[in-house]
Amino acid sequence: MEILLLEDLAPDASQWLAARYRVDYRPELAHDRAALQAALYKVNAIVAPPSLKINSQLLDYAPRLYVVARIHDGTENIDFEACQKRHVRVIQASSATVRASAEYLLSTLLQLARQGVRRRREPNEPPQPRRPGREINDSVVGLLGMSPPAHMLATMLVALGARVVGYDPAVHRSADLWRRLGVQPMGLNEMLEVADGVSLQMNYASRYRGLLNDRVLASCKRGQSWTSISRPALFDLPALAEALKDGRIYAFMMDSEDERLHEPDSPLAGLPNLRITPRLAPFTQESMLRGSWFLADRIHEALAVGEMLATHKPDDDSAPMPLT
Repeated sequence: MEILLLEDLAPDASQWLAARYRVDYRPELAHDRAALQAALYKVNAIVAPPSLKINSQLLDYAPRLYVVARIHDGTENIDFEACQKRHVRVIQASSATVRASAEYLLSTLLQLARQGVRRRREPNEPPQPRRPGREINDSVVGLLGMSPPAHMLATMLVALGARVVGYDPAVHRSADLWRRLGVQPMGLNEMLEVADGVSLQMNYASRYRGLLNDRVLASCKRGQSWTSISRPALFDLPALAEALKDGRIYAFMMDSEDERLHEPDSPLAGLPNLRITPRLAPFTQESMLRGSWFLADRIHEALAVGEMLATHKPDDDSAPMPLT
């Protein structure tokens, strides 16, 4: 059976797989659609980067595919319905990146509290008035979304002396999770009114698209700092741009590879107090090692099931075995 790596795994995990399967490392195919389609015919498992769209059109060229694997979390590039129809299992090493994402959020909160988003001063540009930074101790940090990175971030912030408040539409305010993490649950607008900084790590669902609109962002405490590893689709982008322009949001660090953020007509284009990083949050040596071994183990497990299904000869009165 054949595994196609469009994104590299840790060397020892790759070697472990190569001892059991034919493994081809071809990262260039992720940027050459025609060559990728031609190579997919015999592929049983693929490790895909975030930039590759896994949709029905691509899956049409992969009749023997059992597994699509992602070493990092994020679902923007995967059509889960198309994968399910073709009995293709989607494997993500989401838990491997939790600490890396939490540390990214903490580091950006600290940076923004101290100095905002800094940029190089143009020649002959007059110096701007300096704004004193803030210490995280005794500040109020709002956690928007209680996904796993928020759990670890909360413990870090509490240890640093911050007052931590939070909101998640999927977590009831009476849930024991809040107490265990030392987070005070609040309504969304209430949280934005009191927070000095906001960390956004909310899981995306279509019903939350545009949740952070002009009405919600009107509640922001003036001079607030934001950091985010969530999908930009949670925002009404024109409303976010206005909040950045009028000072409600003093500075924003957004970790995303969403191409729409960089389009010339994007409402966020050219804003000096916004910095967009290209999905740096989950990308550390440690998370790559954890994620690589998680994928190696799960791919091996899934291919073993796929091989059994390929050779299974059901009796006339038995139903086919589904791959889940």
